[in-house]
Amino acid sequence: MTMQRGSAKGKIYTGARAKLFLGGKAIGYARNVAVTEEIEYQPVEVLDNIEVEEHVAVSYRVRFTCSMFRIVGSTLKSEGFFPPTGKNANEHLENVLLSGDLVASLYDTRSGDIIANVTGVRVASHNFTVDARGIVGEDCEFVAIRVTDESEVA
Repeated sequence: MTMQRGSAKGKIYTGARAKLFLGGKAIGYARNVAVTEEIEYQPVEVLDNIEVEEHVAVSYRVRFTCSMFRIVGSTLKSEGFFPPTGKNANEHLENVLLSGDLVASLYDTRSGDIIANVTGVRVASHNFTVDARGIVGEDCEFVAIRVTDESEVA
């Protein structure tokens, strides 16, 4: 990034201008979002060489987390983001196996541009804690297949 000083004015992306969509639905009470894109490299170590010969890419991973304020009557299950438990173990398993992928999108409300698209999203876990004198939040962890930023979004 070699942006000249002053040329970034008004272009700083902030939480106040961010809007999160999950499965096409606006998540209005999101507190924070974190997207991790990772390439794992393994060293190629050969005989007769003390140095690593090269690093070889062996996997690409995407993780996505989000914290939201807990809204009574609006849950991950009721919104269709997390598979319902079902009436018995067989129904539970079927719901998990048939749950589909989601797309998560972060928008810039000022420009209307997509800042990032996370595809192949599935809710891996979620939790919430109730404090005696606190606002209840829900933390969600997702697995995903790919993330594209605004330079790659068509």
